[in-house]
Amino acid sequence: MSRYEDFMKNVYIRRFPSGAENQASKGPLKKAFEDEQDYDQSPERMERLKKILKKTEIGRETLDFLDQKGSELIFEKMPYYGYFSPEENIVALSPRFSDEDLAITFIHEVRHARQDSIMTNTSSDMTPETILKNGFLIEADACAAECVFAHQMMELGDNSIFEAHQKTAYAPMSTAFEEEFEKSHDWNKAREAAMMAWYDLPVKPGYADQYIDFMKEIVKNNDSADFRNEMDTKKMAQMLCLDSNGECYIQNPKKLESPEKLNVSEKQANTMMQTLKTFIRRQNRPAERLGLDKVYVEHSDGTYTTVREEMKKAKAKEKNNAAVRNAANGKGGR
Repeated sequence: MSRYEDFMKNVYIRRFPSGAENQASKGPLKKAFEDEQDYDQSPERMERLKKILKKTEIGRETLDFLDQKGSELIFEKMPYYGYFSPEENIVALSPRFSDEDLAITFIHEVRHARQDSIMTNTSSDMTPETILKNGFLIEADACAAECVFAHQMMELGDNSIFEAHQKTAYAPMSTAFEEEFEKSHDWNKAREAAMMAWYDLPVKPGYADQYIDFMKEIVKNNDSADFRNEMDTKKMAQMLCLDSNGECYIQNPKKLESPEKLNVSEKQANTMMQTLKTFIRRQNRPAERLGLDKVYVEHSDGTYTTVREEMKKAKAKEKNNAAVRNAANGKGGR
């Protein structure tokens, strides 16, 4: 198996883990993960989780889809809540966490399974802009499904799921859902509000890092067919962001192209530029055809530029530095 194929099989963007941000060596769950005590991985516990899900409409839909897809549902010890593996068709849950956390994870990971049944979530033929845009969208949509589940449980008089969600890094999403629902009493508006809140979470840069690592591996693969397909944002949302009636719950998908949503940090932009500069030179492909004029860089002063603009600045600076060096060499030679 090649290094690229190995990366594609095992990298997080192919396994869609929940709670991956807690893997950091200094993360709050580090000590808990060092504890090797036995956790309940019994069939009875799995049935208990399914019983929780069956109480809600979204839970029943999730279980029905899981049956239709034929995905295997297992417990697996891991330093995050769970994952969905498209290659293995497995939804795995970590027994280390509470039933409430795992019920939320169940909704999240099967949402990824549903997304994967509709379209390939990440592939080397997507432009870098599409990889980021689609990658952010699939994660935001899966997290928004959690908020629907929490709300439906509250309507049944059970606040335990919402309270568990509020203890995670994703709490602003369930807060946004409830605030919008209280105001509009519109399920889709509340779901969209929750989804849009994902883009402001501190976990987002971690996902951007994964997608940029993915781009690095694509460039190393050195295939001229890579980075060719740009996906229309509206079409992407209409395929993936569906409510229980099969309708798109995002009123204006163009928001997903805004600087506030489709952005990377200055450091991430530099890594992208260094990585893609090699591909552009090797394949003679303009930066615009990679969508780099549509990926924004968020600067520390709150302003935005595009990765393409930053590439132009870097090229001009390089050219100026070369001219200065040449002038200095010429002066020294006289």
